[in-house]
Amino acid sequence: MAAAHRRGSLSTAILDPAALGGLVEHLETERFFDHLHDLLNTVLHINNLVAIVFRNMGSPLILHQKSPQEPNFFRMMYAQGAYLLDPFYLASKDERRAGIHRLKHLAPDRFVESEFYRSYYAKVSMIDEIGLLWPFDEDLTIHLSLGRRLGSERFNAREFAAFSHIAPLLTALLRRQVRGPIQTWLEPVTFDGLAAASAPVIDIAQDWLRGFHATARETEIAALILQGHSNVSIGQALRISGETVKVHRKHLYAKLSISSQTELFLLFIDRIKQFSARARRS
Repeated sequence: MAAAHRRGSLSTAILDPAALGGLVEHLETERFFDHLHDLLNTVLHINNLVAIVFRNMGSPLILHQKSPQEPNFFRMMYAQGAYLLDPFYLASKDERRAGIHRLKHLAPDRFVESEFYRSYYAKVSMIDEIGLLWPFDEDLTIHLSLGRRLGSERFNAREFAAFSHIAPLLTALLRRQVRGPIQTWLEPVTFDGLAAASAPVIDIAQDWLRGFHATARETEIAALILQGHSNVSIGQALRISGETVKVHRKHLYAKLSISSQTELFLLFIDRIKQFSARARRS
């Protein structure tokens, strides 16, 4: 009852003293994110909490991921390379996007029709997401994801405002929490190919599609399709007509001997796995 009352006072986002005390007490310990989850649930209900450090080149550091779902599609797909298509990962590369965002404000116009959404996002039963993006330094960005699953309501404006209100405090604590793990993570890597295994979508597409004699334009379109853009949205981004996009798309699919976005996505994920396997063998 008390928690429900606290969640009702979202405009002020008053933090529960006991929950805040438990979070501070466990700063720089393995239980920090469990207590962060508890604290956030005194302000707004969440089902999933994920904490990641993105970097400009290279795979991300997974600080925390807690989900009641089995199998764990986050570990099976997202962490293995599908994160490259995550709107929050893509936004982390734009310094102007630092702050709090709703997924719907970052995602392309056909995101829910994209194979990334169908093959990953829908499988984890997520219906809404709020994310914090905060630069740790010039190369690294902290991402805190708050998710709601099927059976819950979508985040509303007051809840978004409540999270935004406490975000500066959370950011300060997160910076302290992640310093040690980041320092360990960034110790010299002994094999080559790590950056290639986690290069931006367009870079992987260029390397992958070169063997199929795809043109530069077809490669650009492939990257945008994978991110969830419609033909119209792609045309706007590349300053060409939607009909021209359709022609390029048809030629690309013919070169790859495929007929759907699903097949394109699966080929892309296979390519990422090849990069990763090659890097581990080096």
